[in-house]
Amino acid sequence: SSDLAAFQWRVVDLGGTELAKGFGTALGGAPEFGAFTVNATFTVATETNGYAEVFSVSPRDGSVDEIVRVPVTMLP
Repeated sequence: SSDLAAFQWRVVDLGGTELAKGFGTALGGAPEFGAFTVNATFTVATETNGYAEVFSVSPRDGSVDEIVRVPVTMLP
């Protein structure tokens, strides 16, 4: 399919503090899986565990509709 899927992304520490965030577009809409790339720029003072998250937001009420969380370790 030639559909595009818009999404939001963020990198957070384990406490939920956002270190970076943005918007992206995947090549392929649901129910397909689509390829995408994002560039996140941030710094951490010490080794920090957290998550890279990709999600969609409901246009109805602004809540997170779908989310994928991948554990990451960020190095200074």
